[in-house]
Amino acid sequence: MPNASSVSGRFRDIVTRIGAAFRAQRKIDAQRALQRYRHLLAEPHEAPLVNEMSPVASEEDTSRHANRVDPRERAAGQSTFERA
Repeated sequence: MPNASSVSGRFRDIVTRIGAAFRAQRKIDAQRALQRYRHLLAEPHEAPLVNEMSPVASEEDTSRHANRVDPRERAAGQSTFERA
């Protein structure tokens, strides 16, 4: 029959191995997260300027293309709704 110190030693060994496995897995997960979100961690001058807005067309151009007519040319009494 094993004595108490050998059982205690085996238990500590098992706990140590489990702790090492958890630490190794956390390290792997951290490396994956860094690799996945590397573009978000880039320096500001390296990051692409996604949030900058560039005017593509004026509101008048957009309205003209959407309605296929220039709003300045529409007669005052003419309906602004079109049938689908």
